[in-house]
Amino acid sequence: MLAKEMIDAAIQAGADYVKFQIYNIEKFLEPNSLYFEEFAREALTYEDYIELKNYTTRQGGLFLATPFDEDSVKFLSDMKVDVVKIASGDMNNWQLLGAVATEGKKLLVSIGGASVTETTKTVDFLKTSGCEFAILHCTIEYPASMGELYLSQISRLKDRYRCQIGYSDHSLGIEASLGAIALGAEIIEKHFTIDTSLPGGDNSMSIVPAQLERLIREGDNIGLALGKGRRILGANEQKTKSLIRREFFAKRAIPNGSSLVDDDLILLRPSTPGDGLGADYYSRLLERKVNCDIGKGQIITSNLLEQEV
Repeated sequence: MLAKEMIDAAIQAGADYVKFQIYNIEKFLEPNSLYFEEFAREALTYEDYIELKNYTTRQGGLFLATPFDEDSVKFLSDMKVDVVKIASGDMNNWQLLGAVATEGKKLLVSIGGASVTETTKTVDFLKTSGCEFAILHCTIEYPASMGELYLSQISRLKDRYRCQIGYSDHSLGIEASLGAIALGAEIIEKHFTIDTSLPGGDNSMSIVPAQLERLIREGDNIGLALGKGRRILGANEQKTKSLIRREFFAKRAIPNGSSLVDDDLILLRPSTPGDGLGADYYSRLLERKVNCDIGKGQIITSNLLEQEV
């Protein structure tokens, strides 16, 4: 079964979730739609989804789906699927959103094609419903060109809505997804296939296992590099800091009782860091009197001054 081959490949590449679309064609598309026959031909049965969900679990993965009707929402709830994706076309479908929220599922809502006003209405609806949710920035082109992606919106969405933000990437390759992670996207959705020559409307724009593996590896590294928002110096950086910071030494011999002037001082990296006074002590050292003779090349420490700094 092709779907199982794709599940295996996605899990082996490191994907957290595999996602399917689930719909009752009569409750999704008008019969005269240009896409009706294609969607009808590609539809799986509820029994297929039960088999695929169980297979995903056995293989160590997690299963989620995009439902396009309320019957499918109920079916996913009965299957104990905890996360549900809502497509961009349904981001203002209050009946569908409400049905998922009522089931207590986490919603991942794509907002491709939405205005700020439309997005705000959806976020307000989700917050009022009390469900856990994330908003996924998206450009609804297949594929979307780089100039149409507007990844800077990810930062704006985080600031405006103060909720989890992700990115549903319709572009070719993995560069945009990596950029989205660097901008703070916490969830990445990407079209995936094991062979771009297979039939299917989105298949030719999908990434293959090697690309997914690279996306996950490099995306995880970007996440590590971003950190948690608070600057913390690790032990290695602390050590390097002490090695590269300069401290004051006597540029020439300084007699006891002399007031320090600029020509008396030179900043050097010390052989034993931390013993002397650092560069930020400069203004406090000038005009300070020394309480002993200081030899040329001697490190300046606080106890050599009449008044300690």
